[in-house]
Amino acid sequence: MIKRLDSEVASRIAAGEVIERPSSVAKEMIENSIDASARCITLYIEQGGKASFVIEDDGCGIPFNELPLALERYATSKISSLEDLEKISTLGYRGEALSSVAAVSRMEIRSREKDSESGGLIRCEGGEITLHTESPSQVGTRIQVEDLFFNLPARRKFLKTASAELRRILQVVNDYALVHPELTFRVFSNGKKIMELLPLESVDMTLARKWGDDTPIYSSETVINFTSVKMWWNPIPDSRRTVITIFVNGRRIQDSTIRSAVYGGDSVPYGEWLVILELPAEEHDVNIHPTKEEVRFRRAGDIYKIVFNTARKIFARKYSFSSGNIPQKEQSSVLSFSNMNQPAWFDKSNPMFSTSPWKPSNATEVSGDRVASPDESIFIQGEPYSEQGKRKFIGQTAKGFLLFDFPNGLAIIDPHAAHERILYEEIAASFKDGLATQKLAMPIEIPSALLVEIKMSEKELRELAFEFHDECLVGVPMLRGKSRLSPLDMLRSALRGIELEKDPEKRDREVWWRMARLACRDAVKLGQRFEREEAETLLSRLDNCSNPFSCPHGRPTVFLIEDKKLEDWFER
Repeated sequence: MIKRLDSEVASRIAAGEVIERPSSVAKEMIENSIDASARCITLYIEQGGKASFVIEDDGCGIPFNELPLALERYATSKISSLEDLEKISTLGYRGEALSSVAAVSRMEIRSREKDSESGGLIRCEGGEITLHTESPSQVGTRIQVEDLFFNLPARRKFLKTASAELRRILQVVNDYALVHPELTFRVFSNGKKIMELLPLESVDMTLARKWGDDTPIYSSETVINFTSVKMWWNPIPDSRRTVITIFVNGRRIQDSTIRSAVYGGDSVPYGEWLVILELPAEEHDVNIHPTKEEVRFRRAGDIYKIVFNTARKIFARKYSFSSGNIPQKEQSSVLSFSNMNQPAWFDKSNPMFSTSPWKPSNATEVSGDRVASPDESIFIQGEPYSEQGKRKFIGQTAKGFLLFDFPNGLAIIDPHAAHERILYEEIAASFKDGLATQKLAMPIEIPSALLVEIKMSEKELRELAFEFHDECLVGVPMLRGKSRLSPLDMLRSALRGIELEKDPEKRDREVWWRMARLACRDAVKLGQRFEREEAETLLSRLDNCSNPFSCPHGRPTVFLIEDKKLEDWFER
């Protein structure tokens, strides 16, 4: 039987579409504050917003007699007619945000207009108004949300931990601070100020504040008719991740057209991106989803082209030889490492540490993780490499592969993959042996976006041998094999590892694994020329690895053409 839903059930269904978690509240309330011409926005958060979420602004305020209307669904001051939907210029317009929050929480609003002598106070619980009275208030609006989803226990149990929900809120604040450099944002968590973003002059400066200056930021802008796009790229040398923050006419959205245009450029877009698109209001439809995080472009193909071409210009600037970014020939770093004879300690049954080692054809297992041909091992333990005739370096191919004459065949070594394996295991050995702190010659100022995460994970970071002083990084873990891995890269990797792995017994492994992957970019490049001594040193250090036959990504390091195969080939 079909029947009309009760109004209370319908309101909660509608509220669930708009408010998914505390960060949804943050987004809707910040957008309302921006629409109200606020210059300073302050958030007070308890338990990641699950217990309490307060936002204060110094905007235009809400008239006392309109406070009850502000809590009604589809009541708004942003639009008034059907024609207005064709040219929406504000972030809010649906009239659902306040009513949706009120339906799933205990909410209080205090507000006063600039020209009013007194303000107003309204309270509601589960959407029902319990108090509406005049009250002394500061100019602007203060909204307090308590016990979010108290009347929707099924939704509440799906919320993440307080720290995880706090990170989502901070991401929303950081994103809007990027495109509104003229505003002040402050965030307090559990009574402590954890973020303060003061006004700056431009988006470029807010990006430098967030991303730091340890890596170059590339940008480009394209304007066609009345449509413009400006894009910034921070190619962070982190794991294979691409983060794209998109704003269309000041609205933070998710859009597959813009994302695919960035990915469709001339290079791999790993790192962080900011895309700001401005176009006439009638050229896109924002009335697609209750959260207003999706839009529909009237000419999606044109939007793709303009973003695609802008991304290509950014890639061209990064890799252009005419811009002064001429890559210099890297000096050999093989001999700069001391030989490390660390005992093997990897657990080969754990796939996290390495993939199955590559084995030559017709090979059989011998002694643990070493691999042998039917006659003998490729690497014979205990054999000194200085003995003539045992491991003779022949030379390099045109591509840069190393050729060795082994007692049982011709060995071809990929020096890049081999060096990756060496660096990977040296970093792993550093964690195994216990971490010490290496003091930095000069303190490094920490980007503001990282300061909040550091405060949330300071104990874990200090256990990993990081040291901080006055919002600067002054010490990092002393790792063998890290080579040119920068201190901020190490810090970012540690923060990501801590975020992903909460178990203290597994956390260190997650952190060193991420750092080791970053160190792989410092491995010698294929094509670099090797002297005999350098090639023999590389081979010696590779033999000391617990798994010399594959790089950390699973690619082979050594290919052996056995003498018998050669003899068969030449019909000997």
